[in-house]
Amino acid sequence: MRIAEFGERALLSRLSRVGYPKSAPLPPGDDAGGVFALGRALLLKTDGFRAAEVRLSGMPEAAIGWRAVTAVASDLLAKLAGPLGFVLAVFLPPEAEVEKALAWTQGAARAARAYGAPLLGGDTNAGEEAVVASGYAVAERPLPRGAREGDHLLLVGDRYGLTGAAIDAHYRGADLSRYPAIRAAGHWPRARLALLGLGPYRRYLSGSADSSDGLALTLWLLAEAGGVGVELFSLPFHPELLAYAREHGLAPESLVLYGGEEYEAVLAVRPEGRPFVAAWLEEHGVPHHWAGRFSGPVGVRFSDLPVARKGYDHFR
Repeated sequence: MRIAEFGERALLSRLSRVGYPKSAPLPPGDDAGGVFALGRALLLKTDGFRAAEVRLSGMPEAAIGWRAVTAVASDLLAKLAGPLGFVLAVFLPPEAEVEKALAWTQGAARAARAYGAPLLGGDTNAGEEAVVASGYAVAERPLPRGAREGDHLLLVGDRYGLTGAAIDAHYRGADLSRYPAIRAAGHWPRARLALLGLGPYRRYLSGSADSSDGLALTLWLLAEAGGVGVELFSLPFHPELLAYAREHGLAPESLVLYGGEEYEAVLAVRPEGRPFVAAWLEEHGVPHHWAGRFSGPVGVRFSDLPVARKGYDHFR
């Protein structure tokens, strides 16, 4: 069977078990892998993409490297793991300008500093324009992907759908001068470093996942990992998202559920812990939205309607 027919998620599920240690702190196929060392979990994450896949209209070259590190940092932070360092591999054709490689690396270094860690070098390769970033981090007890019956669904952040709108604007040729939040989300996405502040409340958290493949698919992955369904009661709508959707005749719900690339975190919070988690988020000004609960058979429903299990797929 060809990969395009098999699908990226099915391929990852097959590959992630190869050689994976049974004693790892996270299950195979989670947002990061790792080992226990010196009494703590050391996590590693690698992510990559072709530059053409993410280069939006008006995006500076440094944003390519920034995005590569941010994608890795987001997965690590969703596990409540503090970044320790990043590396960047760049693929460029021989005729490319040196300045492009430098800009990508400078963007990656800026992102690494934003997440409290250094850029520790990397690799250069000849080929189609692409980047691969890796990062490692440390956690006392990393959050697995999953949820329990009765958990509350918490969406950390307020950028759901914004990058989807930026991508739509790119292909539509729409002007984003009146939508600075959408432009920023598309060009300079930022992972939620504040998630590390939830470490003391780890006992109230059942599981988590990064939202970059799209909220709908993220919810499905949490549901499947926990063997429980998701009941969505409401979705967060950024004011700019609503305005952009009205201007172009789009459904804001679709952008929020299927836009992806926000680098936010989705958490399953135990009922008894909700007041404590909510108080910390509010005290520290972290935007968030209580969107529903985990209950019933595996699946995702919004207003009693099924939510399609789809999201970003490199091979489709």
